Amino acid sequence: MDIPHKKIARIRIAGPDHKGIIATVTSFLYKNNINIEDIDQRILEDTLIMNMVVDIKDLPLSLPQFKRALTEVGTSIQMEASFVLEREKKIKNMALLVTKEPHCLLDLIQKIHLRHKSGHIAVIIGNHPDLRPIAQRHKIPFYYFPSKIKKTHEAKILRKLQEYEIDLVVLARYMQILSPDFCFRQEGRIINIHPSLLPAFPGAHSYVQAYNKGVEIVGVTAHFVTTDLDEGPIICQESFRIDRQRATVENITEKGKRLESKVLTRAVRMFIQDELALRRGKVIHNKKEGRISQKVKEFYKDEVKRTSEK
Repeated sequence: MDIPHKKIARIRIAGPDHKGIIATVTSFLYKNNINIEDIDQRILEDTLIMNMVVDIKDLPLSLPQFKRALTEVGTSIQMEASFVLEREKKIKNMALLVTKEPHCLLDLIQKIHLRHKSGHIAVIIGNHPDLRPIAQRHKIPFYYFPSKIKKTHEAKILRKLQEYEIDLVVLARYMQILSPDFCFRQEGRIINIHPSLLPAFPGAHSYVQAYNKGVEIVGVTAHFVTTDLDEGPIICQESFRIDRQRATVENITEKGKRLESKVLTRAVRMFIQDELALRRGKVIHNKKEGRISQKVKEFYKDEVKRTSEK
């Protein structure tokens, strides 16, 4: 007997937390014969994020009809609802946030934007205008949003992320601390490069800290951004040894920049090739391994059934 293939999609629900959200969403999915394969839900202060991997092979509606219905359900409970069919988008749209340093930006343009079929830099956003000429040279839209008023700055970024249908935000030496609310809403979709082997030397001036501490090994860390500053789940790291007799802060910094570009580009490539994802605060390097256990699946099936019968 032939076993029908699954048709996997991703649903994301986000907005102000209140009663009835989970019951409404899970009941809607149950009524449309959708099986929840994986669910990751968290609350920060008054905001709820719910990411679901679902099987829609038995969906009775057409995809356009279902997307409209899902949007209507989200609106009815004051939540944003998004739907992406697995492999529906072969090319992932990226937004690069930058400040003044060009090395990571240039590497991503050369090795991802111009060469890789799975990733497209849709927009570059800077809190300084310095890197606009690079964007113009490669015909990539560039927006300059001063970051003096953080709330306004982040609101403008969020509007561009929606406008360009961004799948991944890359902090390409973006020298700003994003608010917890911004990070939480975009969790699992922001990658940063940090100039140290985290958890050592978080914050600014990491190479100077490492040099002053007399460490023998310096490195860089690509990680997902979460609400905890420089403590997000690690994707990949690399390091180099310091010759204490000859080393200066300047040459350590220069070596570090080259490594930053390399490691950030590697992390971005892994993301756009669907080789990793963030699940319940952990980096899953093979998404198939990230599916929840059968026991948890059964729990959510029972939960959907209970809420639908109310």
